Amino acid sequence: MTKFDIKCMDEAIKWADGCKPIKDSIPKVGAVIAVGETVIARGRRGTGVEGDDEHAEWHALRDVPDKTKLPEAVLYTTLEPCTKDVRTKALECCTELIQQHKIQKVFIGILDPNQGVTGKGLWKLQDNGMEVELFPHDLVEKIRSMNAPFIRSQQTLGATIISPKDGDILKTYETHGRYTIRFKCLNPPGTDNYLLSFRQGLCWPQPHQFRQIKERLWETDAYFGGTGEHTLHLVTVNDLGRTLIEYYRKIIRFNLDRREKLKNKISPDHLALLGGDYPGIQMNGLPKGFRSEASVAVIIAKKQ
Repeated sequence: MTKFDIKCMDEAIKWADGCKPIKDSIPKVGAVIAVGETVIARGRRGTGVEGDDEHAEWHALRDVPDKTKLPEAVLYTTLEPCTKDVRTKALECCTELIQQHKIQKVFIGILDPNQGVTGKGLWKLQDNGMEVELFPHDLVEKIRSMNAPFIRSQQTLGATIISPKDGDILKTYETHGRYTIRFKCLNPPGTDNYLLSFRQGLCWPQPHQFRQIKERLWETDAYFGGTGEHTLHLVTVNDLGRTLIEYYRKIIRFNLDRREKLKNKISPDHLALLGGDYPGIQMNGLPKGFRSEASVAVIIAKKQ
């Protein structure tokens, strides 16, 4: 790493600091392209508004006057170049553009905190024979500081429930009490995310796993045991919240096992005295250990 490399990194950071993102989920990114000890192009991330949403690397590559020089160039970018995983137009992702222009060396400021990208951009470049180095620690701290809102935004689910909509009336009697909940999210749901259903001071953690439909779009099945008003919460839990949900699931397994063992030993009337297998947890609101990422209120219709 030379003094000129450090100079180009500093310049990339200054360009990043000039970004004006319209929301926290858009990073401040600067990119500089140099051949030898001459800077030939610069770029910064767009604001995020329609028509101004291109990445810093795209802007820098676009502004190179003589693109035949790019195989000799070095790219300095403050954020890990994106991959096909997070771009609607796969061939316009930054790693693909860098590869298309045959740039052989890339300096990266910080890895992308987006869980769908972290490390993948660096690996993609290396996998295509490009030399990759990271910015020194003191410059990394500058980049992290100016991107603190962006980094925080990537550490949440960033979810929005898109189906059902608030106030929808659901005829779950037509689907055996089941309704598919669909949501979009910034980051993939993980083992700390659950769907909960609330009704009249009771909460039911839902049993099913999340299924990915397409990029940033997921779904899961919810089951409703009663009619009337229900509120759905997509939540992130800590250790305390996870313990509560695991205990609830333990009770469910115990109830189901008990019913299976007794069903041929006692009459159906006596079996009914055991009550429901899926008792709700008494909970007027989200307790400690639960953080709501998205919610929607629905009405479960009575069968006519």
